[in-house]
Amino acid sequence: MAEPFRTTTPAGTEILVEPIPHVRSCSVGFWVRRGSRHEGPAEEGLAHFLEHTVFKGTASFATPDEMAAATDRLGGHVDAFTGKEVACFYGKVLSDQLPDLVKLLGELVTSPRFDAEELARERSVILEEIAQSEDQPDDWVSELFYGGFWEGTPLAHPILGRRDQVSAYGPAEARAFFDHTYRAPNLVVAAAGALEPGPFQDLLKPILDRLPKGTGHAPDVRARTRPFLLNVPRKDLQQANLVMGFPAPGHRSPDRSAANLLSHVLGGGMASRLFLELRERRGLCYQVGTYLSPYADTGALQISASCAPAQLRELVQRTMAECARVRKAGVGAEELERAKLQARTSLVFSQESSSSRMFSLAHQAIHQGELRSLDRQIAEIDAVTQEDLQRMAQALLDPASVGVSTLGTRRGCDIRPQDLVA
Repeated sequence: MAEPFRTTTPAGTEILVEPIPHVRSCSVGFWVRRGSRHEGPAEEGLAHFLEHTVFKGTASFATPDEMAAATDRLGGHVDAFTGKEVACFYGKVLSDQLPDLVKLLGELVTSPRFDAEELARERSVILEEIAQSEDQPDDWVSELFYGGFWEGTPLAHPILGRRDQVSAYGPAEARAFFDHTYRAPNLVVAAAGALEPGPFQDLLKPILDRLPKGTGHAPDVRARTRPFLLNVPRKDLQQANLVMGFPAPGHRSPDRSAANLLSHVLGGGMASRLFLELRERRGLCYQVGTYLSPYADTGALQISASCAPAQLRELVQRTMAECARVRKAGVGAEELERAKLQARTSLVFSQESSSSRMFSLAHQAIHQGELRSLDRQIAEIDAVTQEDLQRMAQALLDPASVGVSTLGTRRGCDIRPQDLVA
């Protein structure tokens, strides 16, 4: 496999290309270095609002019908998403459709129309999306966690926005946010598959020439975590839903591999500590898992589970006890090797298509500031020691720093502060 190509235009747009000779597909992503944490207090939900509304018509595809027809003619897949720190418009097609894919994606990030009638219709769709999220217990308990753990900082903003604010957004608000956000230095274009850097840059040039120069305004994005405990009753739920989280390293921390392996040990598989203790030995829940949520300057090691409300307190108490055991005694050599194998396998599997390679390129460039080969990433995993994991556990799994949100609790079953002391 050829080494990735990386360059930055004079205006500041980063271009990443990884040719993959044995495939016939191409994946391209236009990444904007702005997400919900970059919104001001009067802009919550606008990054996501834009992700939707740019598809409602552009300079070359004036209506949603024209945009849909152009997308279908590609014969592949086009989609978009908004995160806390980025927004992305991406697609995957056969190589002979690459010019049309680049044109369509380029229109989205340079030439949206923001027609008032179309925006009004799409605003209703987004409000339905917010309602759907509130109806999904695992989504909503996570939003409660983010709102509490990062309260008072932009990371607490819900990506979808608040219903009252989204209801007021129209062409003026969309255009203002677009104009100060979708600028050349805020854009990263990543591509992987059956393509070459030179011809790909030629396709990009007329698109990038349309981008405004300068980074534009971005509010202060510093974030801090705080311990909290929030129980939210909901009578319509049969189960109590739980998210617990501890402060964790950000994307560029040298401890990221150790923190990831600690997450694997705690809840990364059927032989993980929490799965064995909470499900197999105690029968307290059907599923429990841990995952890292890293950001530029902070992160969270999160534990999620659902169970009968009457079992919630015991589940939390035993979770805290297991965290305390890892914190005190560390992990065994066999546990560590199993976690490393899981991490290596997940990493290798994530590299085996043009789309996953495109996502990996962009993730590394945007969040970590460098492109690391697969061999280097595996070496970083293999270099983690038992001592590293115990140091990580002692640093992260502090009950004084834990944040907890529950949804669907019932009177007498909610979590108390004393349940969080191992």
